[in-house]
Amino acid sequence: MPTETDGDSNEATGIVTREVDDTFHVHDQSGANWVLKKIIAEREYRKRCAAWFEAETLRSERREQFLMRRFGAELEEWTRQQIAKQYGKRRSIHLPAGVIGFRTAPSKLIVADEPKLIAWCRQYLPGALKVVERILKSEVQSYIKSTGEIPAGAEVAGGEQKFYVK
Repeated sequence: MPTETDGDSNEATGIVTREVDDTFHVHDQSGANWVLKKIIAEREYRKRCAAWFEAETLRSERREQFLMRRFGAELEEWTRQQIAKQYGKRRSIHLPAGVIGFRTAPSKLIVADEPKLIAWCRQYLPGALKVVERILKSEVQSYIKSTGEIPAGAEVAGGEQKFYVK
C-alpha cells in the first residue's frame, strides 16, 4: 500500500495536507479498497470533529449564560456608574478583555395583526404590498412526465449517472 508523508502547510487556508506517494495508482481491488477506506475514515473524522465542536459550543454558550445571569446586572450597573463618572458622552468602556457599553437598539415594526395592516396598506400605502408569483416545479414536472411536452422557458436536466462513494 502507499505510504503517507506529512505535507507542507497550505498558508492560504492553514490546512495541513497529507500527500500520498506519487507512485501509487488505483489499478486493482486492493488499491481501490485502500483509497475507499481513507475516504470513509476522513468522513468519520469530520463527523467526530463536528460533534466535538457542537459539544464545546454548547458548553461555552451555557457558561456564558451562567456568567450573564450571575454577573450581568452588576456589570451593567458598574458600567453605568463608570460612564457617568468618567466618560461623559461616551457610551462604552474599553477593558483589556473587551468592550462593555450601551447602544441604542434600532426601532422595528411589529406586525400585531397582519390582515388589518394589509387592509390599511391597500387603502393608504399600496406600495408597501408585494404580490409574489412562484412556479410550482412539481406541477410542471408532472405535466412534462405525463405529456412529454417541455413548456417554453423550461429545460430538463439530470438523469445521468454520477459517481458516488459510500
